[in-house]
Amino acid sequence: MSRRTPLNERDPFKVGLIALLIGGLIAGAVVLFSVTSFGTTTYTAELEHTAGLRTGEEVQVHGVPKGEVTDIAIEDEHVLVTFTVDSDIELGARSRATVKVATLLGTHYLEIDPQGSAALAEDRIPLERTSVPYNLQDVLEKSAESLDELDPQVLAEALTAMSDTLGASKEEIGPALQGVARLSEMVSRRSDEVGALLEAGATVTEQLSDSSEDIVALMKQTTLVVTEVTARRQAIHRLLVETRELSRALTAVVRATNGKVNPALTDLNEVLTTLNQEDKQLTELLRTMAPALRYVANATGSGPYLGLYLDPPAIPADDWGLR
Repeated sequence: MSRRTPLNERDPFKVGLIALLIGGLIAGAVVLFSVTSFGTTTYTAELEHTAGLRTGEEVQVHGVPKGEVTDIAIEDEHVLVTFTVDSDIELGARSRATVKVATLLGTHYLEIDPQGSAALAEDRIPLERTSVPYNLQDVLEKSAESLDELDPQVLAEALTAMSDTLGASKEEIGPALQGVARLSEMVSRRSDEVGALLEAGATVTEQLSDSSEDIVALMKQTTLVVTEVTARRQAIHRLLVETRELSRALTAVVRATNGKVNPALTDLNEVLTTLNQEDKQLTELLRTMAPALRYVANATGSGPYLGLYLDPPAIPADDWGLR
């Protein structure tokens, strides 16, 4: 059995060399694990400029986060962006990349649109298939071109005219600005009422939106009515014309017979007055005549003759002469 060499008797140089080798292996493993993406694929995209895109921001495919930006570097006259996406996402030969603004605070993300059936050449999206939100240089150049097209003399005359107009109306501008300030102050003081008004307006809008189908149906019915009235416009016009002619004819008849009708109506009123005055006599006459008329009706009700009844002493019997 071999005896181990005590630690204090080992060669310090060899121990240090082994320690350095082990530390280098650990450091290399850490670096390897930090730069190696497991379950992801690395691609690059050429951009005109970064447009605010930063390392570590998301990479989205159809609005779903699928990776992140790992590096941004300048290459020739463009920017080369290195990014990773999940291995289940395959970028075709016509894939596109777009830098988009995520929030108003200035965060961005890289939108990838996989297109094409063939594989992406060199895993790189070329500059012609990438876009950025804006280009400040292009804006400045276009603005400079627009300014160059302006006539400085005409611009100076316009500014002078505006200055003269403002100077002549300075007395009106002051009160107008004061009115705007008072209006703003009033709106600020009544913010609660304005908020309630806006809420009521929102409620009305919501009710109108909910009743949109009924309103549309009502408008369709109204359209049908208008269409029918339009289709029958000639008939309605003819009816109105004939009604007017009838009114004129009736007016002419009344005017023509006015002299004859008035005396007839006067006589009729006199007859009615007389009948009203003799109402009691007529009522008594009808009451007295009722029994007599009833007897006449009974006498003539047996046939086309009038039957009479007399007491026996007044009429002799059939065999009176034989006795």
